[in-house]
Amino acid sequence: MLSVQRHWPQFLIVTVLVLFSFYFFPSGTSADLWQHATALTRVPDFSHYVPLHTLSDTEFPTHDPHRRVIVLGDVHGMYEPFQALLDQVSYDPSADVLVHVGDIITKGPPKGSLAVLSYMAHHNITGVRGNHDQKVIEWRSWLEWVRKLGGARWLAQFHAAAHAADPADPERWAAKYLKASKSRWSRTIPRGWKPLSEHYRLASDMSSAEYEYLLSLPLVLHAPSAHVFVAHAGVLPSDPHYKPTHRRQPLARVPAFPDGYEGGQGNSEEARALLRRVQEAAVLAHVPQNGDPWVTLNMRGVLADRSITRDQDGTPWAEVWNYEMGLCTGFEPRRQREAKLPCYPATVVYGHAAFRNLDIKRWSVGLDSGCVYNRRLSALVLDYHLRNTTFEGEVKTNDQVVAGQKKRKTIPFGEGSALVVDVECK
Repeated sequence: MLSVQRHWPQFLIVTVLVLFSFYFFPSGTSADLWQHATALTRVPDFSHYVPLHTLSDTEFPTHDPHRRVIVLGDVHGMYEPFQALLDQVSYDPSADVLVHVGDIITKGPPKGSLAVLSYMAHHNITGVRGNHDQKVIEWRSWLEWVRKLGGARWLAQFHAAAHAADPADPERWAAKYLKASKSRWSRTIPRGWKPLSEHYRLASDMSSAEYEYLLSLPLVLHAPSAHVFVAHAGVLPSDPHYKPTHRRQPLARVPAFPDGYEGGQGNSEEARALLRRVQEAAVLAHVPQNGDPWVTLNMRGVLADRSITRDQDGTPWAEVWNYEMGLCTGFEPRRQREAKLPCYPATVVYGHAAFRNLDIKRWSVGLDSGCVYNRRLSALVLDYHLRNTTFEGEVKTNDQVVAGQKKRKTIPFGEGSALVVDVECK
């Protein structure tokens, strides 16, 4: 959250006006001015993060033979490929559940972003926020805040001037215009934000219903029945500052049954399913990096100093995830060995890393295959009839998958198989 120091000029001005009003105006007016001064200096949280949504069996119906779950990669406003992909997978909204991994908007054509957002909002499609979606949310939150404080007229004048100028570089024009205007409203713009950027313009153009839809998107989805996490950038299996086998790591210890549990004990299927759910929830709750919105929106790798990076250097976080999932040997004590973990593997489905193309590993599926760069738009199809089908063959590398001519590729997923389907983007 921004500090009062960032907005000291308007704070000083309004405070002086309030003090002046004590001598020349009724007490009611003074109180109103003081409330206005307080509002100006209390900058709200524009991020509006929703950390997690846990999906029920109905919301993620991989156990239903009559329904499918279809997870979309980063769309980035590429409306025509998006529609083509829905056709390619024969999407049936009355039976299938559509899920997206975030970054549904921006970078692509502005009209396409509005069309994709309209579709997602109108159909209330399940998904997570991407880092670009988040920027749009923050700009719209700022616009709503300024209007509430009385800045609607100033915003209208700013937008009218921008429309009349029709600059080739809107961001550069906006910076000069706002600096020259010396308006107190321009000083409420958070440092580093760029007015008239594509995120700003989409935030201004989208409807209230579309804004509410974006606000509803969480950072992470957890589907316990399928042992699946969905996050735009990804999640970590453990805190990199400690060894995976350290006692503080959630996967390094068998979880306890919740208080009041009176069901099956020991090795029963019911007990194992519950303990897996508890342990998966602990990965999100007790690995500190997974509670940091910047990480789940931006992470691409882990550096040698164990910090998280959004750049291409370091160890890709998906390699860390798959390595530690490979250490899982279940909850039975007789299976425990040194350097092994008392856990069961879970799968992460994510986007954000277009430079890695379609990134398929045993326990992670990266779906950003670079549609906005005129490559492919990909979807993961989870079908009940493949759920219990053992995958036979080699897990292909991302380059082999992208280079393949087939539009449907079978991959290992969880305890069975799944399909990856893609279409060309132009």
